[in-house]
Amino acid sequence: MTAPGSHVATDNPTLTAEEVGTRFLELIGSLESRDQLSLDRIHEVMGIAIPLEPGALRAGVASEDLGGGWHYVLNFVPGSSTNPQGVALSFVNERDRFADMTPICGLDFEAYHNALKAMGFEAEPHHGEIGELRSWRYTKFKPGDGIVDMTISLVPQNLDRGRSGRLCVQSIGTLN
Repeated sequence: MTAPGSHVATDNPTLTAEEVGTRFLELIGSLESRDQLSLDRIHEVMGIAIPLEPGALRAGVASEDLGGGWHYVLNFVPGSSTNPQGVALSFVNERDRFADMTPICGLDFEAYHNALKAMGFEAEPHHGEIGELRSWRYTKFKPGDGIVDMTISLVPQNLDRGRSGRLCVQSIGTLN
């Protein structure tokens, strides 16, 4: 299973959804500024190498099956004069986009939310045209001048299509 522009993470460690999510949060927490984000930093903190073809606008790796047809995809945007570097972690199921999310919900929305808040991010829900929750945005400001340094988008999804109220995470990443 590979997403466009990604490779299967065969040379990378085999990680559970919870492990890759924890490492992703460690990566975000290790950055004093978005400018520190790089392929080397991702590899150093997460232990995951992402191959980048020369001139590519983005690169990524996908995991083996995490259970129930779920995979993680870790993408990196190297940045350009018009677009800052970025990173995103998504959980995808190509067989059934409404599949039971239990295999990828060991680290649920509340865990990600609390971790980002503890890192100093301010949280704000974003709703769609009819009032449905679409995502949460987490913003961190530079201490010196108060300018936005990094915004993280987190897309929650109901574990069992709304019956339990527990939210899992479909994707988390920097907004460019």
